[in-house]
Amino acid sequence: MRKISIGIMGSYTIDEIHENNIIYEKAGGPPIYSSLGVYIAGGEPHVYSIKGEDFKFELPDYIKEDFIINIKNNLRFEIIINNGKRTLKLKSPGSKIDFNKVSLGNIDGLIINPVCNEIDLDQVNVLNIPLAVDFQGIIRKCETDKEITYKEINYIPYKPNYMVAHANIEEKNNGKLDIKKLLDVGFKEIIISYGDLGFEIYSKNGILKETVENRGNYEVGNGDFLLGFYFTLRVKGVKIEEAARLSKLASQKFSIYGPNLQLLLS
Repeated sequence: MRKISIGIMGSYTIDEIHENNIIYEKAGGPPIYSSLGVYIAGGEPHVYSIKGEDFKFELPDYIKEDFIINIKNNLRFEIIINNGKRTLKLKSPGSKIDFNKVSLGNIDGLIINPVCNEIDLDQVNVLNIPLAVDFQGIIRKCETDKEITYKEINYIPYKPNYMVAHANIEEKNNGKLDIKKLLDVGFKEIIISYGDLGFEIYSKNGILKETVENRGNYEVGNGDFLLGFYFTLRVKGVKIEEAARLSKLASQKFSIYGPNLQLLLS
């Protein structure tokens, strides 16, 4: 029996991380963290992304790159982590992904996860598979050498195959994302995450709450991982309650081990 294949569309990033008086660079973005969530949940991640000539990182073997736009300079962030708080500054912008020019492979679901407005939801015209959307990169205002801020979202196109939406509570509040509106435009489930406190899942049947009990210190990519893991389980047919429970446990492990979580399965 083949693994289900989940597409992840969004930019690779180069993350320049400032933490505890140490500066280091890491590969980041949805192709890294959502792919790990898909993989840990038992799926096969297929990436549709943008990569710069300066992106020199070796990728895990489980990431399948189906479609890559090659550019000169990769999208680059400066991330400052201090006392559990994170600030994000754009150092180098990336490029747009023209959905009409992307050739999707034989995938069972697709995660639309932009980093800085590189994907236009109006262009997403695939109707035969479930869609997940992370609103982080849709509500962000990205200006070079400035801290990332947010804009309000007044329009979200309706799509009958929307399945899961995700935003953290800061993004929800700053982007004025309305749960009822998200349900009205087609989403079946909306995940709102609260950092180290856990997350809630809204649906037409009510609200599921999952409280994190054992939290680590890894602070980058947590929402991307959560969406990749949860969406994969739902596409596989796992019930919403069980998918929520398993997602909480996996998210706790990710917050402890970060990308090294994959090593526990090898």
